[in-house]
Amino acid sequence: MSNILKISTPVSGYENTVGKQDLQMQPDTGIKNPINPDKVTRADSRAEYENERGIRQGLSSESNFANFVRTLAGLPKTGEIMSKLLFSGMANVIEAGIGTGTAEEIHTLLGMLEMNPEQLKNFLKSQMNGANKLKGSLFELLRGVMKEAGSVELKSGVLTFLKKYNDMSSGKHILENIKSELREIENYMFRNDREILQQLSQKLLPHDQGSMERNTQVLKQEIIPFLGKHIAETKNMGKIRDIINLVAFNTSRYENGNLDSVVQAFKRLSDFPAFRKHFSQMGREEIKELFQNIDFDRAAGREEWSDKFLNVLRMGAEGKAGIENREDFMTLIHGMLINESVYMPVLHLMIPFILDGTPVFSEIWLDPDDSSGESGSTGESGVKLLLKFDMKDVGFFDIFCYYEDGKMDLLLHYPENLIKEEKEIREGIADILKKNGMEVRYLAVEQGKESIPVSAAFPQIYERRNAVNVTI
Repeated sequence: MSNILKISTPVSGYENTVGKQDLQMQPDTGIKNPINPDKVTRADSRAEYENERGIRQGLSSESNFANFVRTLAGLPKTGEIMSKLLFSGMANVIEAGIGTGTAEEIHTLLGMLEMNPEQLKNFLKSQMNGANKLKGSLFELLRGVMKEAGSVELKSGVLTFLKKYNDMSSGKHILENIKSELREIENYMFRNDREILQQLSQKLLPHDQGSMERNTQVLKQEIIPFLGKHIAETKNMGKIRDIINLVAFNTSRYENGNLDSVVQAFKRLSDFPAFRKHFSQMGREEIKELFQNIDFDRAAGREEWSDKFLNVLRMGAEGKAGIENREDFMTLIHGMLINESVYMPVLHLMIPFILDGTPVFSEIWLDPDDSSGESGSTGESGVKLLLKFDMKDVGFFDIFCYYEDGKMDLLLHYPENLIKEEKEIREGIADILKKNGMEVRYLAVEQGKESIPVSAAFPQIYERRNAVNVTI
């Protein structure tokens, strides 16, 4: 019988020509530092650093969450930059030889930030309200529905409605993003195609509920097909293709926020008894009128100062406030964008103001539904707040507090130069809490040698650190 497997006796003398391989996995002796975004550590053998050292170039474990943590770690620098700009009256920016327009924007912004204690109270209220679009009696009732809902379909329906409502409330902003992206696309086109795109873009009407359908039609039936044809003809798979994808994505969001679509999603929830328990039967026209009468700019607490502030940041990022200051403005923008991350489970605000002539930069971290207190095991929740503020010529303060059932736990760190006033500070805080009907359960006032880390105050921010790494 023939040897169909081609098996033969090995020729002697060649046993050592191929090195033997040890198939047993060797232990990884590389040191891996614990992840602590509040400290700067040396590079180690953790996968995040492998691309920098040229190891395993074929596989990157860089994740969106890792980028989020890195940006979060840079927030203290963002605060330092903002304090420096505010305390100096942006003198270093003005001295950089900026244009007249930028100087006027900065001067106007600083004037808007000047306020007295009563104005500051109203200002902070409006900023806190504006930080959460999903507020008011409607959304309080929806939160009640979500807590009581035993049906996956009902929870999914509520989340679908909230997504559509969010897109509707952001319609003006989304359309401005689309127009900005179209202008950027023009930079990658030759003159003929650029002129055609400009003509198509001019068909987009200013945003309101009446023009949404018309704008969506122009985008889906004229602009996006033209851009697709341009890519097919030029075979340009570079930056322009990425921007076109953004246009398509934002067009989808813009269409998703159509008023009729939002009304339909809300009306569909009335099929569930748990929803009808909180909401009386409303007709389609009643629901439509309810959403039509919402002023989204006012509901978001939008004020003129925020527009001026964003204009100054944009000018600074474009180099109009001096090339040497451009990196600082980019850092500020990245610090603000972290609030939009899907990984941010708490409310975060950065608020500059000038109180009776004293510049102050404040940073607020707030969880209105924290369950880490004593009543957390019973399903109840409290309010956890971390307030950081830096006052010119006074110093840096930290206030960390937890409030539930009329009781307050509070820790305050004050700057070193106020050590003689510690007793006065303690008595003042206790008096304020008492006047507002709060029982002081724990009160500590001490000199703050180190700032309270966000990771210690809100550990849930980092709860996804062990999740699967995914990069989109």
